[in-house]
Amino acid sequence: MRGVDLIASINQNVPGCIAAGTNNGCRPNPNYANNSRYSSAGHSIYHGLHASFVQRPTAWGNYRVSYTLSKAMNDVGENFFSSPIDPFDLSKDWGRSDDDQRHRLVVSGALQSHGFQLSGMLQSYSALPFNITSGLTTIQGTAGRPVVNGTFIARNTGIGSDFFSLNLRVSRKFEVTRRVGIEGLVEGFNVTNRTNAVARNTNFGAGEYPDAPSAAFGQITAVGDPRTLQLGVRLTF
Repeated sequence: MRGVDLIASINQNVPGCIAAGTNNGCRPNPNYANNSRYSSAGHSIYHGLHASFVQRPTAWGNYRVSYTLSKAMNDVGENFFSSPIDPFDLSKDWGRSDDDQRHRLVVSGALQSHGFQLSGMLQSYSALPFNITSGLTTIQGTAGRPVVNGTFIARNTGIGSDFFSLNLRVSRKFEVTRRVGIEGLVEGFNVTNRTNAVARNTNFGAGEYPDAPSAAFGQITAVGDPRTLQLGVRLTF
């Protein structure tokens, strides 16, 4: 699948030199500073294979197994305010999409007997990429990336962390009358208490890439919820 005319925020008044004094960065129009406009200039390519196996409901339960193998490439980030590193050459931003996830596996199902029901969902995803920045701002006013042999490294070169989560639910129904019932339930989220990273420090620093990162580069700054349990009662009528 191919995407065209994707929205990007592109600077229309790029300076020809580093700003100094009152020259306003020797811009094409010195009466203005950066002038970013939304332009339909981005492109994307997606290749994917999806397979799913479903056991239709039976007297005792059902299950579903889904797997996706995919690759997504583009030259503009998912952020609506994404800007290219070079407004004159978007190919310098061609790389893995922000949501490029090579493998996605989801297994779900339910078992039921004598009023009891056990259901759950297992999710296992491979790592998403992240954009490695240098902490410096380019002359175009965008976040810079480390430079190797005079060229910016590709966008989204970093490899994040994979994701795994198992959720379970156990419930029991009790019939009060022919029309009224009570259901007690216990639900567990992330029952294996897996630490799933959701954000990290992506600033490599000004050191030589890839051998001299800053001390904080790659450190995880946010994780998903830990194991959570909840009890509930549901009245049906």
